[in-house]
Amino acid sequence: MDFATVNAVPKPKHSRRVPKRVDRGKFTSKTIKEILERDNYQCVRCGSYYLESVPHHVKFKSQGGTGHKRNGVSICISCHREAHIKKEVREWFEQWVENNLDENGDRKYEKLDF
Repeated sequence: MDFATVNAVPKPKHSRRVPKRVDRGKFTSKTIKEILERDNYQCVRCGSYYLESVPHHVKFKSQGGTGHKRNGVSICISCHREAHIKKEVREWFEQWVENNLDENGDRKYEKLDF
């Protein structure tokens, strides 16, 4: 077989139906913006404004967590560190999601200003 006569097939122009494995569970830039706006650009645990650049996955990607809005929370650097080290902090975030977010990841109860 002579490689000079082989005709290469061009790469298809359509997008992927299923994301690459490395991209599964990641938050899109749109989802990140929605999560930050929903949480008023504050850590949901301590109220700090010094946030991580990417929201915290409440259910870790390694455990099948998705990149949907309901699985993400705004989190500061120190709370994020604790969430990955301490089981009780991880459980606190899981409980916070259950108590405060609806099925779409929006707040169940909007804060009222008096």
